[in-house]
Amino acid sequence: MKFLKWHLVPHDELRQLQDMSGENAHTPPRGQARFEDPALLSIAKNFTRTKAELQTEVQHLEVTQSTLESKLSASKGLTSKAEQARKETRLEHMQTDFIAAASHELKTPLAGIEALGDALQMALQDDNPKAAQEFIQHIKVETSRMRALTEDLLDLSRFDENPDSDSVSDLRAAINSSVIMPKRTAKTKDLELEVHFDESLGTALLAKISPTDLSIILDNLLDNALHYTKEGHITLKVGLCTDKEMWILELHDTGEGIAAHDQAHVFERFYRADRSRSRDNGGTGLGLALVKKASERWKGDISLQSELGVGSIFTVKVPVA
Repeated sequence: MKFLKWHLVPHDELRQLQDMSGENAHTPPRGQARFEDPALLSIAKNFTRTKAELQTEVQHLEVTQSTLESKLSASKGLTSKAEQARKETRLEHMQTDFIAAASHELKTPLAGIEALGDALQMALQDDNPKAAQEFIQHIKVETSRMRALTEDLLDLSRFDENPDSDSVSDLRAAINSSVIMPKRTAKTKDLELEVHFDESLGTALLAKISPTDLSIILDNLLDNALHYTKEGHITLKVGLCTDKEMWILELHDTGEGIAAHDQAHVFERFYRADRSRSRDNGGTGLGLALVKKASERWKGDISLQSELGVGSIFTVKVPVA
């Protein structure tokens, strides 16, 4: 941007110019230079000097502008490189932390299986079939737990890939299928598990999400509710946002609830509000992290409302197809 400073002609010189343009203006004879008039010569010198000053100032401003633009461009390049370096470092730390956490989680069932294997061998040597059978059952539990963890880890790695943009799921059919086994589990615990679809919805509820990812969301939310609800009910409500662009899935439970300081972390990988109880329930610590990843992968989201001793409400939004 160029800045110009105007040089104002003195008032008396301007008045002389005005007088000269009128009836009393002096017209020199033919062949005589008009600028021989002292007043005009003075004004001409002033304009010449002002023009030179303006040209110098413009050149100075252009050099300054070019210098500033070069510095700004260099600064942006440095900022961009520094920001990229910070992002790469942060990503490396996240990957390292994840690998460490995953290794730790896998070590626990592996150590359990190893110890149980030794105990089983001793029981067989002592000819104690009852103890051997008990150890075999424990080995099966630990093996199942390790398999579940491995499957969750594979699902997490799969979420790094771009989803198939043409995937569509029937929400009603997927939910009705997902609640079959949880309803049986709820019945054994004397819990009520119900599904309520908004009456205004049609028969086919098409969502823009793959059947696999939708199953991950439903299975993990229902499994989480069953683990932490000892009495009362679990209700899954299905509705539509007012803008009709998102399906809303609300899972209500009358479980233990989640403390306020834990609510911001429950969607993190391997985070457990109560690690010992979560292990007893066979949880991998990845369920809610998978739900968050699966929903956000399809431009949806998940939120939580919870109160200790009252229960929790998990709200998932997935786009309408």
